[in-house]
Amino acid sequence: MKENNKERYPLVSILIPTYNRPHYFELALTSALQQTYPNIEILVGDDSSNDDTENLLLSKYLPAHSNITFVRNPRTLGSLDNNLSLFEKANGRYINYLMDDDLFYPEKIEKMMAYFLNDHNEEISLVTSHRNLINEYGLPLPDGQLNQKISKTDAIASGIEIGNQILMNCHNYIGEPTTPLFRKQDLKEPFGTLRGRRYHFSVDMASWILLLSKGNIAYISEPLSCFRLHRDQQLQSYMKQVEGIEDLTHLVVNAKQYGFLQQREEWEQALIEVLNWINKGFLYYRKDKTEITNRLLQCQELVQTELSFL
Repeated sequence: MKENNKERYPLVSILIPTYNRPHYFELALTSALQQTYPNIEILVGDDSSNDDTENLLLSKYLPAHSNITFVRNPRTLGSLDNNLSLFEKANGRYINYLMDDDLFYPEKIEKMMAYFLNDHNEEISLVTSHRNLINEYGLPLPDGQLNQKISKTDAIASGIEIGNQILMNCHNYIGEPTTPLFRKQDLKEPFGTLRGRRYHFSVDMASWILLLSKGNIAYISEPLSCFRLHRDQQLQSYMKQVEGIEDLTHLVVNAKQYGFLQQREEWEQALIEVLNWINKGFLYYRKDKTEITNRLLQCQELVQTELSFL
């Protein structure tokens, strides 16, 4: 690419962490290669326990695409550390994760980057969009609670205001890691970390709240990516759901330090909503699971202490 085009179209890094899913991964990679934005690097972090993904890349994709960088981890890092490793290696000024079972639509990066390219005062810290739900076969699923729209139309809004809605409703309106595009330099804490705590389930929420605290959010009502729902996801793990409650508790309790929930009513609503999630956890998990019960009790005590100060 010519130097003037590089200045006009700053580099975007698409980060694809993958683990033992070569079929889904190839579909995700293809959707990244089909992007209409002209200056993209694709970094693949292979955390697999077999050689299937590596062999696929070596035989079919690396010889044909110079903008793909392949990293085979010498040992299994786990999901978060694989994400972090890719983030550190990214050369782009802008970052978009692509989970190996999700998909981009071809104009995703181009349409999102249009907001950043026109953001001369760097007031926007995150661009996101609606996303479609698909099943394990790629067939569409109906919209629902999981992918509620922020707005019926394209909009630029205060990051603090949208963050407050996320915290008060305990709902991820931004989307999964595949969905948003953000400026690398704006993420001052490692991906998936808030106030020094590594999140285990709501990894993306930690970073979205941090980014929203720094500026405005641009929302595109058109779906620009697909979030795949299937049986292998960690969403199905009971322990992961408990970790999600722990993450949510930490997120809300610490949100005021980032400028959110400054009004008493907002703070109270967010705490009560977290407490509702904790109580649902008590009802859902059997009492003979001592570890789970104790972890939920710790969350409950923390939230009730905050409520007692109101």
